[in-house]
Amino acid sequence: MRHKSHDERGSGTVLMVTVMLIAAMVAFVCACLITWFGCIHKARAIADLAALAGADAYSLGGDACATASLTAERNNAVLTSCAIDSNGIDFIVRATVRVEAKPHVPYGPDHFSYTSQAGNI
Repeated sequence: MRHKSHDERGSGTVLMVTVMLIAAMVAFVCACLITWFGCIHKARAIADLAALAGADAYSLGGDACATASLTAERNNAVLTSCAIDSNGIDFIVRATVRVEAKPHVPYGPDHFSYTSQAGNI
C-alpha cells in the first residue's frame, strides 16, 4: 500500500506572514495605548494649569474663566467648563479641559477630558 504524500511547500511562508501580521497589529495597539496615556497626562496637566491660572486671576480681581480658557488654548486644549465657587473669602476655580486624542482610529476615543480645581482654601 502506498500513501499519497501531500505537498506542504509554502505552508511555512503562510504561517510566518500570519505571525508577522499579528505582531504588527499588537505593536500598533500598544503604540496607540501609549500615546493615549500621554494624552490623558497632557489633559490632567493642562487642567491643573488652567485652574491655577484662573485662581490666580480671580485672586487679583480678574476673570478666572477667561484666563483659564486662554491658558488651555495656548496649550492646545479646549476649556469645556469653568466654575467659581466662592463664599466671599475663600474660593475654588474648577476647570475642565478637553484634549484631542491622537491617533484617531475607528472605535477609539476622540478626546480626553479632565477636571481640576484650585483656590485659596
